[in-house]
Parts: sequence; C-alpha cells; structure tokens
Amino acid sequence: MKILVSSPGYDSKNGGVVVLHRLVHLINEETNHQAYLVPESFDRSQKNGLIKSITKKLKHRKKVKRYTTKPAWNTPVIPYPTSDEIAQSVVVYPEITKGNPLEAPHVVRWLLHQPGHFTGEFDYGENELIFKFNSGIKDFELPTSKTSKNELKVIYYPVDLYNTEDSRAENERTLTCHAIRKGKHKPKVHPEDSVLIDSLSHEEVAKVFKKAKCFISYDDYTAYSIFATLCGCQSIVVPDTGVSIEQWYPKESDRYGIAYGFDEEQLAWSQDTRHLVKEHVEREHARSAECVKAFLSEAEDYFSTL
Repeated sequence: MKILVSSPGYDSKNGGVVVLHRLVHLINEETNHQAYLVPESFDRSQKNGLIKSITKKLKHRKKVKRYTTKPAWNTPVIPYPTSDEIAQSVVVYPEITKGNPLEAPHVVRWLLHQPGHFTGEFDYGENELIFKFNSGIKDFELPTSKTSKNELKVIYYPVDLYNTEDSRAENERTLTCHAIRKGKHKPKVHPEDSVLIDSLSHEEVAKVFKKAKCFISYDDYTAYSIFATLCGCQSIVVPDTGVSIEQWYPKESDRYGIAYGFDEEQLAWSQDTRHLVKEHVEREHARSAECVKAFLSEAEDYFSTL
C-alpha cells in the first residue's frame, strides 16, 4: 500500500509538520509499505477556472523548489503525483486541510488539533477514515465517515537537546518564560519580564528552559510543555475557559509533569510526576511505530471494502 501525506515542508518549530514528516519516515522504516510526502500546495481541483488553476500551478512550482525535508529521515517527496498514483494510494490530510485537493478516493483525516479550531469551520468529504492524534482531541464523528477507536499518536521529541545536562540547579533558577502559539485568545498572566520563546530555535529554547524556573504555555497542547519539564523547568498550562482537566487530557499519563493552572494541587502534581516524563516520552517514541502499524492495517481493511 502506498501512502501519500500532504504536508508543508519540514519546520522543526511546527509540531504538526514534524509529525506528518515523522509518519512518512516510520512507515518507510518500520513497515513494508511505502510513504511519500506531497507538498500541500499541490491541487488537482479544476473548480477555480483556468486563470486560477494556472496561478496555483505556478505557486506550487515555487513551493516545490523551496520544499524542505529532514535529511536524517526517510521522507521521499512526490511533488507532482499523477492521477493514477493518487487513485492507487491512501492520502493523509491533517485536520486543517480544506476538502480533498488531491481528489483522492481514499482519504485519511488525521486530527492533530480540534477540527475547526482556527476558523470555526471544517470541510471534510465522505467515506474518510478519521484518526485522533491523542486523548487531548475531542471525540469527533461524521455520519458519512468512520472515526477510528485507535489513536495515531506519532511523536518526535529532540531529547538530545531537551534534558537536564548543563542545567542550573533548582535554587539558582529565577527566570520565567512563556509561549503564546495557539493560545492568543487567553488573558495574559505572565510577568512583564518573562521571555517569549515562540520565535526561538530549539537550541535557543533548550538554553532558556535549562535556566528557567517556570514555563507558562497559553497553548493547550504544545510539546514545549513537555520539553520544559525534561529540562527541569516547572511547566504550567493556562486553562481554557470551561475546559476541565479531564477534558483537557482524559489520559492521565499525558499530563505527567504539567500543571493545569496555578493552584497548589496542580503545581504539586507537576513536581510529583516530573520524574515519570522521560520514561513516558521514551515509551511513546517506541509506541509510535506500533500506532503506525495499527493505522495501516485499519486503513487497508477500511478502503478495501469501499
């Protein structure tokens, strides 16, 4: 079975893009199936008229020239898949992709975030196979498609950077840092002198975390909350209005080392479970390959009956 994954070029600071590329790598390295990246700008739809179609093709060519992958990963690219290649493949779209730009007959929709989180709208087709990334994604059903009971949780955490090597002792940490990312709608509670990490490289963020006392995230689900904990920094997520801790992450292990809010009980929880985070990350790395194999098996069964 051939898998085509629609994705932007590799960007180490974009967690969704990282796992899309990682999915391709794991399929090629851990299974007998073949996977390829397709630049997200490729669009076979002819609904926009001749002029818009030509403009789209020109923009796509420019993006193909700039398209990046992670050299250490096995992620081949098909910049211009043919109609036959698409028809004979399973195409994976993240939840933010509108419609079915490749006009693929076999579509997997991978919910890396809540559908419609950014725009309040989503546009999915019929007979899609839907996978949630983890327990933090709310249950989602469409009457014309199937939502898997299995999570497609594929992670990649650069633990070579995020660790306690060369970290300051806890009593020497005074700095506060924070991330906004997908939490722009939340009221700001960080101190005025807090360091914003949103535009920093992973190497720069790791250095900040290793000397920071506290990291505050307005983004509910960013991996930086885990990265901070791995560096010995207290990690706090600012709760969203009306979202309980069980609704935030139903699975307790997904909350290890992170405080959901600033109350004493949650701060104590983050400290008491911090030692479990590294082992949990290692376990999730290993489990990613098993999640991928289960996903492929279910996709093969589902699309063979359509």
